[in-house]
Amino acid sequence: MKRAIFSCLVVGMVFILTSHSYGTNYVVTTVAELTSALGKVAGGDTIFIRSGTYSSTKTISISKSGTSAHAIAFMAYPGDERPLFDFSGSGTSRGFSLSGSYWHIRGIRVQNAGDNGMIITGNNNIVEYCDFLENGDTGCQLGGGATDNRIINCDSYCNKDAGEENADGFAPKLDIGSDNRFKGCRAWQNSDDGFDGYLRPSDDVTTIYEECWCFKNGYRKDGSASRGNGNGFKMGGSDNKALRHNVIMKNCLAAGNRVNGFDQNNTKGSMTLYNCTAFSNGINYRIDGTVLANGKTLTLTNCISAGTGAVALTGGTVTTCSWSNGFSVSDDDFLSIDSSAVIGPRKADGSLPDMAFMHLEPTSKLIDVGTPISDMAYSGSKPDLGCFESGATGMMHSSVKEPSLFFTIVPLSSDGLFRIIFPAPRQTAFNSALFDMTGKKLTNVRRRDGGAADAGCLVDLRKIGAGNYLCKIGNGTENTVKKIIKK
Repeated sequence: MKRAIFSCLVVGMVFILTSHSYGTNYVVTTVAELTSALGKVAGGDTIFIRSGTYSSTKTISISKSGTSAHAIAFMAYPGDERPLFDFSGSGTSRGFSLSGSYWHIRGIRVQNAGDNGMIITGNNNIVEYCDFLENGDTGCQLGGGATDNRIINCDSYCNKDAGEENADGFAPKLDIGSDNRFKGCRAWQNSDDGFDGYLRPSDDVTTIYEECWCFKNGYRKDGSASRGNGNGFKMGGSDNKALRHNVIMKNCLAAGNRVNGFDQNNTKGSMTLYNCTAFSNGINYRIDGTVLANGKTLTLTNCISAGTGAVALTGGTVTTCSWSNGFSVSDDDFLSIDSSAVIGPRKADGSLPDMAFMHLEPTSKLIDVGTPISDMAYSGSKPDLGCFESGATGMMHSSVKEPSLFFTIVPLSSDGLFRIIFPAPRQTAFNSALFDMTGKKLTNVRRRDGGAADAGCLVDLRKIGAGNYLCKIGNGTENTVKKIIKK
């Protein structure tokens, strides 16, 4: 095999391409192969899982750890592949147990576990574009001191335990650590709650939610009411009603949940809700800011309550919300009040779908009347109220860090010259390599200084044979892989 050539093009920035080699790639097609690979991996390695259904009656444990400089990746094979892990027959076992740290897990689906679809007790992990469905307890739960994990663009739905009082969509609860972040996640038709932050024994921890949607929790898969609590976002709670789960919510949406959309559930911690929207929940907001622990605060800014749900709110600081003096809201303020699109298919990159539901009509009096918030973008003279900023196709992105290595491969010629285009200029160190479809590395990146008409990196396959190849780019912490087809 002749050597493929990578070169970096520079315009107004510098890409520093390191020369050390990548770790090992594993391409697995069975549970046994996956288990073997999980026992061998080290920092910088990647496990690719091919499409298909993988049946297991035992928990799949992920216990090894990467490092801050060299994470370990476990991801669906590049392309449109979404492997499904089915844990039918697992009794009371969980599906995946992630006790390791510094992992990036992407693109898998997990169903029918007897307990949690995935339990995360490790730290500094990214779980991205994964589905957790029809498990016997919470779809994705974080506990055991889990700290600084990011759950991004994941869905958790139709999870139901036997008593219907425990199975949530996502649950950073019980003995959870601090600074776990959810972004772009959806939870619907779980028998208990969409997101549950109930504590035992953890205290004074913080969880951040951005652009997350809860829909029809407290209902079963067939649409009938469950026996569970039925809240969208349950921000906290504890046995003795004294523990503090601090919650920050930005651009979150709760619609059609059977009981409460945004529910305090007796947490004594701080609650900060910016640009959130609640529509036709049993009660849209149920929060009492007069019972918080010393030094803790309740803040709601630029939030909307719409539809049939009421606001049961006591105390706190409420600024430019739809129920504040001088505001009113009706169905006519929105492009659509049809909530069915909330569970529509995600975009190809895993991000939330664009939809008309709860977007403001161009003539709505809720546009450009909000209060600016320092780290949140908006268009117009002031922010709009609610979770969708007018003039944007989706939601306005704010401060939670997403995986930064998304890129696009664009063919430049018919004989095998491609350009890697990054979504925004950046100055950082990258590792790049080319692999064949078995995961065998063909070449490391080669650095070349110089300028060009636009920014990116060239991949030159003109001197190698036709076929399918994998281009992998990483920065030591995150890895992204795309398929390149040379005809």
